[in-house]
Amino acid sequence: MNVRIFAAMQKGPRNRQEDCLLVGAEIVQAEALAKESRFNADCLLLAACDGLGGHEAGDRASRFVCSELKARCQPESLHSDAIPLLLKDIQSASRQLLPANCGTTVAGLLVSGETVHAFNAGDSRIYRIEEKQLRYVSHDHSVVQGLLDNFLILEETAHNHPYKNLIEFGLGPLFANSWQNHSVFLHTEAIEPPAAFLLCSDGLSDKMDADAIHRCLAPNPVENGRTLLSAVSEKGLIDNTSFIIVELA
Repeated sequence: MNVRIFAAMQKGPRNRQEDCLLVGAEIVQAEALAKESRFNADCLLLAACDGLGGHEAGDRASRFVCSELKARCQPESLHSDAIPLLLKDIQSASRQLLPANCGTTVAGLLVSGETVHAFNAGDSRIYRIEEKQLRYVSHDHSVVQGLLDNFLILEETAHNHPYKNLIEFGLGPLFANSWQNHSVFLHTEAIEPPAAFLLCSDGLSDKMDADAIHRCLAPNPVENGRTLLSAVSEKGLIDNTSFIIVELA
């Protein structure tokens, strides 16, 4: 399988970079990044983690989860049923090794042959980039998503809702009690290359809706990665902003 990736990070107005990306075998946590890569692989693991701003050691939490995924995950042998168990083990380890008031989101994509497993905890997102739209394949663990799921607010009001940044689930000691009531979201689908996906922290999804992102990326997502980075930067960053675009052919 031919793999093309564009990975981007911007620190924005935050004091430090609390996002962290796992791009295959590489863990990235930089103030600024815009990097394209190409390689061949039958299996691939990608992840975007967003440490909670305003909490202790959000940067440590996001890097910890990326490091644990890299160390514990063998993409060629990991199947979908094992992903929630893997994240549960990482959650247990985080309670031993990270400060108490510490947490992160995670959005991950495991590609194994012609099957893709998307998983997430928190509000970092995964989209499939299609010809005419972005198709949302993850599911926010947030107050606003809960309101949407229960038909208490309309989709049109969700993007600007005052509680849009309140999340109910993630990884790290901060979320220890949440694991009793929530579970990792997992979506599995077969792909027929070419196929493309976007993983991002909420620094991107809060600033640009799916239609705006799609207009930047179509019809060549990786080639247009810098266009998306420029577009979100021009809107005025309010958070750490990171994303990975991957094309599989």
